[in-house]
Amino acid sequence: MTDSSAIDGFLAASLRALRANEEASWALDKEWAWQQVWERIEYHGIPFLLHSSASQLQTWPSDLLDRIAEEARLVILWETTHHKAVSEIVEALDTAGIACVIMKGTALAYSFHDEPATRRRGDTDLLIHPQDKQRAREIFERMGWYRHNDPHGLYYQEGWLHDTAGFFEHAIDLHWAPSDRPTLQQSLPIRDFFANKVAMPRFGTGAFRPNLALMVLHATINQKWHAEHGYASEAGFLTSPRRLIWSVDFDLLIRNMKGEDWQALYELCDQHTVGALVAEALRGVSQDLRTSVSEDTLERLARVPLDPALEAYLKDWDSLTHFWADLRKAQGVTEKARLLTMRAFPPRHHLLVKYPAAKRWPTALLQGRLLLETAQRMIRRARPQ
Repeated sequence: MTDSSAIDGFLAASLRALRANEEASWALDKEWAWQQVWERIEYHGIPFLLHSSASQLQTWPSDLLDRIAEEARLVILWETTHHKAVSEIVEALDTAGIACVIMKGTALAYSFHDEPATRRRGDTDLLIHPQDKQRAREIFERMGWYRHNDPHGLYYQEGWLHDTAGFFEHAIDLHWAPSDRPTLQQSLPIRDFFANKVAMPRFGTGAFRPNLALMVLHATINQKWHAEHGYASEAGFLTSPRRLIWSVDFDLLIRNMKGEDWQALYELCDQHTVGALVAEALRGVSQDLRTSVSEDTLERLARVPLDPALEAYLKDWDSLTHFWADLRKAQGVTEKARLLTMRAFPPRHHLLVKYPAAKRWPTALLQGRLLLETAQRMIRRARPQ
């Protein structure tokens, strides 16, 4: 067992105890420094969750409890200022008649977590219709938000930033498709996100989220992608089958699902042949938190095998392979041409990230270098092994 997996197992057991309103005793050997445990707590996104049950952590190292408390204070300040900044944007979009759906972490925080700050996250994901992009951008700019210098390879989303009283730089990912990858959009069609959206009164005016079945499916696909391709955190780029805060999310979603929600989930999974993925995710949360999911439910979800093309896409690490698969799935000639142009001719600041030693090169020469290297990769892949 690796160091991180030993700590991860301890943290999962601690969460199970806390959620059962029991004492979570310190059960790690003395060889573990509290800083090592803190790194995993931060990775799993559970500092505030632990702090809210600090009275049940009496045997934990005092230095670790102090670090958790310090982080919790920052998290609650972040949550307060983030909510204010984002809710004003959501209300402005609603006033302008721009339909908007809040996705992922913020939707979970204000719909299912008792305290929104429990759901640690770095931004808010907003989904709009593609035809509303320009009007939404004008609203963002009018309200003091500015464009983020997005990394190369984003096609259906863009980042917006806002400074809040010198404390935090808040971020919104503005999406005009639920996933940035056309291959994954096949399992997450945008029409479904707007067709049965659910109001979020705790968040504010004009706030909506997807329905429960769609939230489970979306969370499953996100978790699978991060499990295969890693996860960016303050501690660097890390890999893990799942983060514990994601397991808490699934647990809360499952606890709120009724018969009609399960039926909607079955239908989505059958339609998009992703039931096996959802079953895998639910088995994971059951392992982490002992969440009760009947074997009949798991078998019903897993009875249709995962689409082999989707499975291969999720597991493949090669970005060029992903791009060609996405290009084939993109809708229409115009959209395919847009993706191809963005891939082949990225802006200068993207190229300088890739080629930092070539900052004196003209942009056209940098783009030519990228095209040549891409062609060489394609030739190598085409050669028989």
